[in-house]
Amino acid sequence: MRARSDARREGGLEVQAVYSVGALARAANVTPDLLRRLLRANRVTLLRVGRAIFVPLSEIETRIPPLWESIKAAEMLRRETA
Repeated sequence: MRARSDARREGGLEVQAVYSVGALARAANVTPDLLRRLLRANRVTLLRVGRAIFVPLSEIETRIPPLWESIKAAEMLRRETA
């Protein structure tokens, strides 16, 4: 089985349409279970594809503004250093 491309990235998240729960958890430095509970508590729609669980960017933007702001800030830093 191959790892997803977002699972191999180090040092933050790039802006993309969906994120795996695992990638978001690593970026937030929490366990995937804790992040899933937080996402469900904020009524975020989760997408299940096989065993993987994904979070749409639009859900993050509307329901968890602090996480959205941190993703935007990380993307701006990534562009400045590239």
